[in-house]
Amino acid sequence: MSKKIMFLIGFAIITITMQSQTARIDSAAVYILHRTTESLQYIKSCSFKSIMTYDISNESLGLIKHSINEKVSIKFPDKMKITSTGDKGNRSLWYNGKSLYYYSFDNNTYATATAPKTVIETIDETSKKFGIEFPAADFFYETFLDDLKAEKGNLIYLGKTIIDDKECFHIAGADKNKSFQFWIGSDDFFLPVKMVIVYSNDKDKPQYEAVYKDWVVNPDFPDYMFEFAAPPKAVKVPLKERETKK
Repeated sequence: MSKKIMFLIGFAIITITMQSQTARIDSAAVYILHRTTESLQYIKSCSFKSIMTYDISNESLGLIKHSINEKVSIKFPDKMKITSTGDKGNRSLWYNGKSLYYYSFDNNTYATATAPKTVIETIDETSKKFGIEFPAADFFYETFLDDLKAEKGNLIYLGKTIIDDKECFHIAGADKNKSFQFWIGSDDFFLPVKMVIVYSNDKDKPQYEAVYKDWVVNPDFPDYMFEFAAPPKAVKVPLKERETKK
C-alpha cells in the first residue's frame, strides 16, 4: 500500500446543497474512511473477531437484544472462513473460490452452493440470495465511502477517543433512514474498531452494534483451512433461499 503524507485532520466542513437538502460532509471523516477502504483493498489476507448485538422487536416485550460472536479469516481474492456462536446457533461457513459450505454444529447438518470467484462477490450474492450476513462486510466494499455520501446525509469527524484501550477516530453521520457512528483505529491501517447503527425510520428505533477486535493483517493462511470436510454422520440439507417480498 502506497504511503501518503497524512494531512492535518482539522474541522474543515464541505457543505453540499442538493435539491433543497443540505448535507454536511466533513473532509476529515472522508479522509479517514477513505484510508480504511484503501487498506482493506490492498491487504492480501486478514483475520479478526466480531462481537455483534442487534435488536429484534417483540410484540409484548418491545426490543429484545440478541448477540453473535464471530471469528473471520480471509485470504484474498477467493478464500474465507467464518465461525459463529450466539443466538442464531453455532455454525461455520467455508468459501474456497468455487463453492460455499454452511455447517451447523447444533444439528450436524451442512449445505453447499456454487459461489462466485471472489470474496466480495460471494459476500454480496450470499447476502442477497440466502440472507447470510457477513461481519464488517460494508468496510470491504470499494464503494463504501461513495455509498455513504450518496445518501446525502451528514458525515462528521468528532475527534479522537478510546475504545478498549485503543485510540480511535470517532465519526458520526445520519441520513433519512438511520444514524450511525464509526470508530476507526488511529494506526497505519485505519481498521474499523466499532460501529453503531440506529434505524431512525423504524418507530421502535432498533440498534445494531459491532465491535471488531484482534485484527491480524497479512497472515500466511494455507489453502486447506478453507476446505470443508463433512464430519461423521453429518446430513446434507438444502441451503434455504431468502424469501422475497412480493
